[in-house]
Amino acid sequence: MMGWKVQEHTVYSIFLFIIVALGILLALQFPHNKQMQMLVIVITTFFYVGLGLVHHKENHDLTTKIVIEYALIGGLGMTIVLFFLLGSQ
Repeated sequence: MMGWKVQEHTVYSIFLFIIVALGILLALQFPHNKQMQMLVIVITTFFYVGLGLVHHKENHDLTTKIVIEYALIGGLGMTIVLFFLLGSQ
């Protein structure tokens, strides 16, 4: 049973890596279009938060604290990236 949990978390981590990597690659595809970069970062953040919440829901350990944590970490990450994007204009 323990092996299944490790495999499940590995799949989750791979999906998370793919989401973030695609978000970065897509944002880099629009070097002169800050609005499109911002949109890509916002969408990537929503997918990050959504995937995290789905993962915890499937593991039956989704709590209000976890929802707030994902929202805050996603918001902080998005804010940092957008700050650098807007600062480089």
